[in-house]
Amino acid sequence: MTQLALRDHAIDDIVGGPVAPATMADRFARSAAPAAPINLELVSTFAAFETLEDEWNALHRETARRAHAFQSFNWCWHWCRHYLGDGTAGPSLAIVTGRQAGRLVLVMPLVTQRKAGLAELTWLGEPVSQYGDVLASGDAATVRSLEAAWRFAVSRTRADVANLRRVREDSTAFALLAHLGASVTAAEEAPFLDLSKDTSFAGWEERRQPRARKNRRRHERRLADEGEIGFCALSGSDEAALLARHAVRLKRESLAGKGAISLALADERFERFFSNAAHGFDRPAGVSALALTSNGMPAALKIMIETDDTAFLHVAVFEPKYEKHGVGSLLLERLVERTILSGRSQLDLLPPRHTYKLDFADGIVTVRDYAIALSAKGWLYTQGFLRVRRRIKSAIEALPKPLRRVIGKLASPRREPVSP
Repeated sequence: MTQLALRDHAIDDIVGGPVAPATMADRFARSAAPAAPINLELVSTFAAFETLEDEWNALHRETARRAHAFQSFNWCWHWCRHYLGDGTAGPSLAIVTGRQAGRLVLVMPLVTQRKAGLAELTWLGEPVSQYGDVLASGDAATVRSLEAAWRFAVSRTRADVANLRRVREDSTAFALLAHLGASVTAAEEAPFLDLSKDTSFAGWEERRQPRARKNRRRHERRLADEGEIGFCALSGSDEAALLARHAVRLKRESLAGKGAISLALADERFERFFSNAAHGFDRPAGVSALALTSNGMPAALKIMIETDDTAFLHVAVFEPKYEKHGVGSLLLERLVERTILSGRSQLDLLPPRHTYKLDFADGIVTVRDYAIALSAKGWLYTQGFLRVRRRIKSAIEALPKPLRRVIGKLASPRREPVSP
């Protein structure tokens, strides 16, 4: 570990009650007194990361914003078990921690890896995490302290470029990246449902258009004609792991059939991550696998991440033969009911913005990708590769669907049917 002491200054000097200073000189002396320094360290090994568990959890409980599900210790632990490199290849930890008076007050979860001959800084959690952010409390949450932590990470890792994706406009990191003048490389929107005032599914449904209620009843009748309808929500078990694995495989196959290409889904680590996270293995990360079934077989599946306050819809897919039965929407309505009954106030549908999500959503949050050139090589990378990558993606999306389907299926393995 390497260390750096950051000394910040506070103006607010009244603690425990409105005690007036004896003189103006005393008041000025106290107002100018420095706050306790924030000592920064770089955590670069898995063993050192594991020692942070209790403190990390305490900081997460104290500071967690609504979208900090992807910065929980257990979520990051599962990521490390599947995506962390071996020291010679793959990402390496570059987590910045900050302590004030010995207490953990800041966690900036970063990793570094070699790409195209450069050292690149990214969020810990790529590609399974949907939002990247920093945990910070008190003095550590100021832009000045966050900037010091960031520059500490850059200097210790000697990074050439930073590629920080999926930053919400209401996140802690948003203010830092705006202050640093980071370049926006992409922007998406995350629709969400505000369920804070809903006490029942029936009450929520009354807020919807009559057409939506009519469609639900029609879809349920059609699906019932196929056989008995069921619903299951599994977590913390072998069955949950199996269902999550099936959902990822079906999603991969579904995208391939549409000619869409997802490098994240094509990577087997994505499948193993969600399978193991749904199982938990004594490290529950709030991951559940859910299914709407017809005759005991999955018709639609979703993988959820749930916190005390919010549910996040991550992987969503349905069996093609049930497409006309609206099984995706039927399962989403079950999730709305589940979220309301659990007392959670929001259901986050995550980026990207799709029409079916907008049919349910009460609002949207903008989510941006940022790049920062940290060296001459990094500047060439951001001006060259990142721009070319976007053009290549657009070019592939413009190909005829049959050709895109052939390309996509090359990465899609065969699957076996699964019973929940």
